[in-house]
Amino acid sequence: MIRAYIPRYRLVEGESGRSHYVYTIEVCYLGKVHRIEKRYSAFHSLYKELRKLYPTAEFPPKRLRNTTSKVLETRRAGLELWLHSALLLQPSPPALLSFLQVSNYQLPHQECEGSGSEESPSHQPMLIFTQDPYLAAHTSSTNLPNMLSKGVITALYDPSFQMPA
Repeated sequence: MIRAYIPRYRLVEGESGRSHYVYTIEVCYLGKVHRIEKRYSAFHSLYKELRKLYPTAEFPPKRLRNTTSKVLETRRAGLELWLHSALLLQPSPPALLSFLQVSNYQLPHQECEGSGSEESPSHQPMLIFTQDPYLAAHTSSTNLPNMLSKGVITALYDPSFQMPA
């Protein structure tokens, strides 16, 4: 699953003396985060491309009345909301993956998406105690580590050990 956030924006001075704002996008994919900066016009181009093929959410307007922090923050929040809705599109559009600079994209596995199957879990069963060792009246705090070690060793190495039903 890809997650993306737009935590901030900043003013960039152009070569010709004209300034513009760029939005920092933090993209989380496969446990890694990378940051990219995009102008509003790049978002708008992606929006125009995606709306040809998919129903898309409302996009923030291009024109700004002014560049106060409140107006810019409203645009940032609108772009982030639109980006979140675009990330829900399935299958993920190649243009969106390219925009976010995500390579080697893998479709989510069905079992990770809550497919509703009632199969047994793929992990090993957990070790349980029949009574809480901290509440046992006859157990002192010095015996507790020995009890825990004995339980773990028994569960791991005793071939006759079976998990209680």
